Amino acid sequence: MPSFVISDKCDGCKAQDRTACQYICPNDLMVLDKEKNKAYNRAVDMCWECYSCVKICPTQAIEVRGYADFMPMGGVVQPLRSTDSIMWA
Repeated sequence: MPSFVISDKCDGCKAQDRTACQYICPNDLMVLDKEKNKAYNRAVDMCWECYSCVKICPTQAIEVRGYADFMPMGGVVQPLRSTDSIMWA
């Protein structure tokens, strides 16, 4: 289930040099579009599906799209974070 960025929620980590998702992605797939100040996954098919970007995003702008055999088309999975745990809903 590769990750994707909801552009309406993404603030580009407030125009820092690197976004949180860029910093944490082990495969260097997350890119910041400097003109729009929005991050995106540049190669969804190369995603390792570690979900580090989903977990670290301070604005919860990154979600996971499930495969059709896993969940209905159009469904998404979001992390519900607390101070000491993460649940997927």
